[in-house]
Amino acid sequence: MEIAVEKARNYILALKDTGNFTLEDIANLSGIPLQTVRNICSGKTPDARFGTIAKIVISMGGDLNELIGYEKKKEIEINSTVSLKETYEMRIADIINSYEQRIEDIKALCEIRVQDVQKCCETRIADIKQSYEERLKEQKEIFLNENHKDLSKFLTL
Repeated sequence: MEIAVEKARNYILALKDTGNFTLEDIANLSGIPLQTVRNICSGKTPDARFGTIAKIVISMGGDLNELIGYEKKKEIEINSTVSLKETYEMRIADIINSYEQRIEDIKALCEIRVQDVQKCCETRIADIKQSYEERLKEQKEIFLNENHKDLSKFLTL
């Protein structure tokens, strides 16, 4: 089914104005290259494909039935595009907040891990120090015992 490109352009421009979409928004939402969106909206493309028009219209929350003039029982409000854009913006904000929270959680876990490593190192150092002191004491006793024997031999002579 063919649609008049001018009618489609007017419908797209109405959706754009109602939803406060920029051409960049439309390109990002629809996946259509920005230059193609510009050409369609400016009227430079006299033979836009229906699939391209459909992607643009749907991405802004428009209705293809309304575009081609099919009367539906329910009235379609173009203002729903505003809520669609707001929904995208809220979802993006939620994702950003979620990632920021994850980053904070990871930082907190890293802090805890650093503290655990510090405690482990301090404990290990204390153990090594204690072991060293015990060995030093043992060596001192051995030295004194050996020297004591030598000294007693010397005194008995």
